Amino acid sequence: KGDIVVVSHSIVSIVEGSLYTLSEVAPTEKANEIASKQNEEHTAQRIEVALREASEVIREEPILITRTHHGMVTDFSGVDESNAPDGQLIVLPRDPDATARRISENISKKAGFNISVIITDTQGRPWRRGAVNLAIGVAGMSPFVKNEGRKDIYEKVLRSSLVCVADEIAASAELVMGQADEKVPIAIVRGITPNDTSGSAHEILREESENLFQ
Repeated sequence: KGDIVVVSHSIVSIVEGSLYTLSEVAPTEKANEIASKQNEEHTAQRIEVALREASEVIREEPILITRTHHGMVTDFSGVDESNAPDGQLIVLPRDPDATARRISENISKKAGFNISVIITDTQGRPWRRGAVNLAIGVAGMSPFVKNEGRKDIYEKVLRSSLVCVADEIAASAELVMGQADEKVPIAIVRGITPNDTSGSAHEILREESENLFQ
């Protein structure tokens, strides 16, 4: 009990068929235009797929920043060719929360008790260099730990303290999962007992009205 299963979104996307075959992607005029503003590694085909996976284009250069259909703001809509089969691009799972719930329910049924599941993606963060594994799908646990009302070491009552423990767990799991040729798409995190058995990664996303950067 207390195990949390962390799953890379890449393996989920491959299993669910969230892939594009490059030879079947014909870039539009808009994709070609945006690609001309990017580094050579960001091809018009990748831009085209990113546009198809986006609900909104936030910035076109020097890096394409979009809002995905899930509501996540990230570069290139999370489209990636690393760890993708030859000639294909991996995109984010259609509904990572639903997939996390399905995995959690299946494992929990066999185990006889709740097993939490987190599906992850490696993303950048505003004003910080380097990418970090984040939770994009959550099931069997709340993504948050609420410290409001608790006291700090000086006996002061915390007025507002919401910790995104799902992201913290996702980041720690990446230490063993890696991003290159480690071939470890799943990790088990032990020693953390969720304080709730329900929740989703969608709760983590800020509403546009809470946008602090635009």
